[in-house]
Amino acid sequence: MELSVLREGKALIYVPDTRKAKISEGIIEPSHLSVFYNPVMVFNRDLSIIALNSFINLYWPNKEIVAIDPLSATGVRGIRYSLELNNSSKIIINDIDKDSYNIMIKNVELNRLKNVEVYNREANALMRSLRFEQGYPINIIDLDPFGSVIPFMDTSISIASKGTLIALTSTDLAVLGGSKYLAAKRKYRVNLINTKHYREIAIRVLLAFIAYLSASYDKVIKPLMSYSVDHYARIYLLIEKGAKKSEDMLNKNIGYFKYENGIIMDCHDFNCLGPIWIGEISDAKFIEDMLNRLGNFSYIETFKRSEKFIKTYLDEMKVQNYFHQRLDTICQNQKVNMPSLTKFISYLEELGYKSFRSTFSDVGFRSNAPYDILIDLCKKFKT
Repeated sequence: MELSVLREGKALIYVPDTRKAKISEGIIEPSHLSVFYNPVMVFNRDLSIIALNSFINLYWPNKEIVAIDPLSATGVRGIRYSLELNNSSKIIINDIDKDSYNIMIKNVELNRLKNVEVYNREANALMRSLRFEQGYPINIIDLDPFGSVIPFMDTSISIASKGTLIALTSTDLAVLGGSKYLAAKRKYRVNLINTKHYREIAIRVLLAFIAYLSASYDKVIKPLMSYSVDHYARIYLLIEKGAKKSEDMLNKNIGYFKYENGIIMDCHDFNCLGPIWIGEISDAKFIEDMLNRLGNFSYIETFKRSEKFIKTYLDEMKVQNYFHQRLDTICQNQKVNMPSLTKFISYLEELGYKSFRSTFSDVGFRSNAPYDILIDLCKKFKT
């Protein structure tokens, strides 16, 4: 296998030579490489560096931590964690594929890392062995599979202790968001329809699924940050413990929704879809810490995008207890021309409502304005 070398963050990484890779719409198809490497996910990994540094600062300051990336491919994520996280005492990277294992070994040697352990095991078997047989305290679990996280969630929840962070990426948005609603019912036990609000629905379906699974272990999830961009959903969860707490979590945060007049809204009648997570999807203190330490990461490739995203997300989460809405679907339903989003938000603010752009869509916003206000305001643009 021919290799190329590239720099990502503070790491030098060997990757399969991409000159013979399949190109689709100007983008390399990473699944066609002999070892998976996706350049589109640099933003995901850059943001992860910032998020995990905030997690360590807030929850494990000045303490030794152990982080595991059980689906590592080239090992780029774990190697970057070793180089770019504060106080990363031990990083474990793993892949069941032998070629991936060999590249990971080369990448660890290339970066002269002493605190990275490399394994060639099935992911679930390794995680359970480390926790239950060898007694490793796992502080950070980062799941980045090709597709759904379902095959790895039970193990991740079972080995998590109080204070563990589970960071996960899921790329099956078509299922989670409702486009493949039969598969969603089969895999995530949820009733959905296909809407343009699929990104937030995906997040909330995934959170509900994990919440139920966590409760079966008498564990609780606290979302620190949940978002969806590009082709994936990304969630950071703090794990807590307690049977009563897990019951309270489900009672408070699991609910239903409906879709009417181009608007996604709470539901309490027979038209309900779900169940989904209706609680908070982020923690303000966590996002503020990310913003405060952002200047330490001016070297990352996606710095400008990360800065814009975190600032927009922090504003949006001021009204996170309200679903994000799409101006195009509301106006389309009312058969009116869509005004500029800036103008629409300005009108809502003049009426006294908190309103912010949403990271979930270029035409999305989040507001505490009643649904009838959104509809009436759209009607004013009728031509």
